Amino acid sequence: ACRIYTCRRSTDYRSGRRPDSLEANPPTKGKDMSEDVTTRSERGLDVLRTLGGSAEAAKGMGEYFENLGAVGQIALRVGAGEVWGRTALSRRDRSLAVISFLTGLGREVELRAHIAGGMNHGLRAEEIDEIFVQIGAYAGLPFALAGAGIANEVIAQREGGARRKTPPAPLEAKDPARRRADGLDLLKTLLGLPNLDTKATEQQILASQGAMGELVMDYAFGDVWTRPALSRRDRSFIVISVLAALNMVHELEIHLQGALNHGVTKPEIEEMLLTLAVYGGFPRAIEGLRTAHKVCGRAGAGRTP
Repeated sequence: ACRIYTCRRSTDYRSGRRPDSLEANPPTKGKDMSEDVTTRSERGLDVLRTLGGSAEAAKGMGEYFENLGAVGQIALRVGAGEVWGRTALSRRDRSLAVISFLTGLGREVELRAHIAGGMNHGLRAEEIDEIFVQIGAYAGLPFALAGAGIANEVIAQREGGARRKTPPAPLEAKDPARRRADGLDLLKTLLGLPNLDTKATEQQILASQGAMGELVMDYAFGDVWTRPALSRRDRSFIVISVLAALNMVHELEIHLQGALNHGVTKPEIEEMLLTLAVYGGFPRAIEGLRTAHKVCGRAGAGRTP
């Protein structure tokens, strides 16, 4: 497996880890990716069981993949068995990354299945909703709105009705001063600078970015990042996932350091990028890995063995 340089990070803003509802194993060391066909197929079927919510669903999906020949067998043995079967990232968090990839790439058919799978892996409805709120600032509102609409349908279906019993949480009505203050406070944790001079930072952003800087501070940071339904750790994980999928290297570089400051770990970044290779292709995943090397190398730490 690829290795990413060790990097200084803050341990604040970590999310509490809940056991995934159907996950067979807790996150530990990643499994070997070169085992025999039978082992990889069996592991792939176990992943399909937790994604689909039952052994019967796994059997149906397994048969579907086998009937597609080589490409379906790659999906089962490599995508599910070798990548999803790794245990260094919880299935809940791998679902978080995959939903982010698929939303940013506009893959609505696959997104529908993975929203349901994410809920089977322990994501709550309100956390699913927040994924799209977060992605709207980084991939664009049309992609976020499309994803939110699909999520509404999936959640309603799981609840057994035509409409959701509990609608998504509304946007908090903040006055302009509160939006700005919340946005600047977010920068303290994103940049890893608890003593950040927010007034000077605000002036710098306005001088260099003008109206765009206002929108970043007030909408992306003040309205979105400070919502309570997801931890800042999870929000950072969503952002680096969608930026890697979109190959937005400059922004990814900034947010990889922010993710480390918010408690995302080096192995979790590695696992997200391995997963991206399956859903977005190796070029995007390798470019993301190069950027991660750059971020952690700049922090001045050595390689891991």
